[in-house]
Amino acid sequence: MSYVLGLTGQTGAGKTTVCDALRARGVPVIDCDLLAREVIDNSKSCLGDLVLEFGCDVIDHNGELNRRKLGSVVFSDKRRLRRLNEITYPHIMRQIEETVGSYREAAVPLLVLDAPTLYEAGADKLCDAVIAVLAPEEARLRRIMARDALPEPDARNRIKSQHSDSFYKKRADFVVENSGTQAELLGYVDEILAQVCPAQDGIHETANV
Repeated sequence: MSYVLGLTGQTGAGKTTVCDALRARGVPVIDCDLLAREVIDNSKSCLGDLVLEFGCDVIDHNGELNRRKLGSVVFSDKRRLRRLNEITYPHIMRQIEETVGSYREAAVPLLVLDAPTLYEAGADKLCDAVIAVLAPEEARLRRIMARDALPEPDARNRIKSQHSDSFYKKRADFVVENSGTQAELLGYVDEILAQVCPAQDGIHETANV
């Protein structure tokens, strides 16, 4: 049976760096954001539900989801963000469950489920333990603006749409405060791996990132 380690936290906190470190250490990572994109893009029923809820503007001229337009609608309105989640999560969860199941059938010793909305989607129920990556708000703001080429008001709306530190601290088994150097962040990753999977060969062989 695979040990499933959930990875979540606020946008811009440094989850991507943690994922890269885990992959370099031989741990497979399921990218739920990527998986969600594939599910939504390939599900006509899901896209249809989004159009009914948010209007035709959220679909581009190719009939595909206009994520920037949808983001401008939902990240400034928590009610509409909640509706987006209610529409998309059932579709996404079915694919997550199937993907986790395939790894478990292959008897992979340790698997990471990278899901920014892990708790909201109910995907934490598939996990044996959860890591939450947190960082100071201003540091996250700078990263979001640079990463997504967003103006500051839009980036702040994304931050405001997310949970506070206390939400994650109450629920996660491991909390990583990414307020120091990258070397310190990677050190936390190794400490967690040593606790959750201490005897597995191949997990810590590629220690340099």
